[in-house]
This record gives sequence, structure tokens and C-alpha cells, in this order.
Amino acid sequence: MSTSSPAVDEIEQYRTSVTRYIRHLVRDAGEAEDIAQETLLRAHRLRSTLRDPAALESWLYQIATHVSIDILRQRARDVQRQVGTPIEELPIADQARPSPLTIIQQTEMSECVQRYVANLSDAYKSVLLLHDSDGLTSEEIAHLLRVPLTTVKMRLHRARRKLQAALNNACAFGRDERGVFICEPKPGGK
Repeated sequence: MSTSSPAVDEIEQYRTSVTRYIRHLVRDAGEAEDIAQETLLRAHRLRSTLRDPAALESWLYQIATHVSIDILRQRARDVQRQVGTPIEELPIADQARPSPLTIIQQTEMSECVQRYVANLSDAYKSVLLLHDSDGLTSEEIAHLLRVPLTTVKMRLHRARRKLQAALNNACAFGRDERGVFICEPKPGGK
């Protein structure tokens, strides 16, 4: 390990902000804790590969993004297995919680959008997620990623355009008979 590698406590100081960022990505506080732990473990193992110690925070967010996307892809595979389950085999709904069918529908929509977000370049994906999911301002993102503010604004604008174009090409949006927002794949959409 090189002497310029971040110390364990330097990495650990970002646990709360990394966990909050991941929670916005995966929408599950318990799972976010687990993914944050995996992110920090991975960062500890890879800390000797960090070229610029001043970029530690943005490097951690990049690792968190990759680990989260891996988990979301696994979740998408799990949902696909549930989608094939006959409705009578799904558990009886608890009125205090959304029904399994509602969860599957929401997860399918979320997974659909997340697949298209995952296809964005890392530069676009990180800015989009930091801004729209984590609620950071463009100025905060510029500081965090150590890039000019104009670069952040340009990447955010382009990321949204690319995501919108991809979704418009592949999905037909609307509302079902209950008024729930739905996304149906277009024939031949990718």
C-alpha cells in the first residue's frame, strides 16, 4: 500500500453521506446500510488504487454507485422471478403495507427506469443521481466531483435528455383504471 492511500478513519468519515446516497438509490434503509458497508469494505480493499487522495469522496460515491447498481440488477432478476408467480400464491396483503402486486408494479417501473439510468455513462449517472436522488445542488456536486459548475450543469442536462429519449423510445407511459402511473414497453422498444 502506498503512503498516500487514505486511512481507514478517513474513509469511515463518509459513512453517513454514502449511506444516505445509497438509500436514495435503492429506496430501502436496511439494504442501504448493507450496501454502504460493502462499499466501504471495497474502498478499504482498493484504497491503494486511489490516485488522488483529494478525490476520496467522489471516488467513494463512484464505488457506491457501482455496488448499488449491482444490487439493483440482482433485485430486477428477483422481481422477474416474482412476476411469474400466480397471484393466488402471493401473500395476503397487510393493509398497513402496499400489496405484493403494488410492490411488484412499483419495482418493475423503478427497475425499468434504473436500467436506463444504469446505461448512462458514469459521468452522467453520478451527476443525475447526486442531484435528483441525493438532493445535492449543482454547486455541491461540482465541489464534490471537483469539476466546474458548468460541467455539472451540462452533464445533468445531457443525462436527463438521454434518459428521456431512451424512455420515450422504449416505453409508453399512462395511467391504469385506478389512476396509477404505469409504463408499458413499446413494441420493438429497447
